[in-house]
Amino acid sequence: MSPVPEIRRELLVEAAPAVAFDVFTAGIGRWWPLARFSVYGEAATVAFEDGVIVERSEAGDEAAWGTVTRWEPPAVVAFTWHPGRPADAAGLVEVSFAAVDGGGTLVTLRHSGWESYDDPSTARADYDRGWPLVLGRYRDELGRTTASRAPDPS
Repeated sequence: MSPVPEIRRELLVEAAPAVAFDVFTAGIGRWWPLARFSVYGEAATVAFEDGVIVERSEAGDEAAWGTVTRWEPPAVVAFTWHPGRPADAAGLVEVSFAAVDGGGTLVTLRHSGWESYDDPSTARADYDRGWPLVLGRYRDELGRTTASRAPDPS
């Protein structure tokens, strides 16, 4: 076990687990803040492709961010995590989607594996500041997605 504790972030969203999972995975390119957190910048794209999270530059260059290690829709997705770093220096991210009483989903992100970083405490602190922004963008996209899927009240 790493002496640097994992990051755990929870988010309660107003969507079914299947929708929350789909927006997180299939929709990552719509909500990930590429301008702040990417290898190639704002004009890049990112997607889950064949078990890998891939970022592409405008010129078509590719950077793998991680490899899916667990894929259990709509409950869990887990992956190695190394954007801009070698694959053998990856941390681990697991995101779970659990239905809650009364509707909605509890989305829980856990980020661990800090021992793979040169400075584990600094890396953890950086991600501890970054994940809230990332998850805020995810929540916003999920809100837009569920609003567009809502039946027309007229």
